[in-house]
Amino acid sequence: MDQGAYAFLQIILFVGRILITVYCVNTAKKLNRSGTGWGFFGFFLPIVALIWIQFMKPIMVWDKDVDINQAENK
Repeated sequence: MDQGAYAFLQIILFVGRILITVYCVNTAKKLNRSGTGWGFFGFFLPIVALIWIQFMKPIMVWDKDVDINQAENK
């Protein structure tokens, strides 16, 4: 493989890595997870992170200081 084709392949792989990182960060934010952590994970292990984040469930965010009894009385 000549140098030009090798350099082009490296650029394509780097751009793919960046796109997977952006996808992982956006998906992590939708699932209420750490975008920064998933960004690092997606950059260094893009294929693993891409597969892993597809099977994750969202973290539920519960409201604090909600009185259940008060809500039932209404």
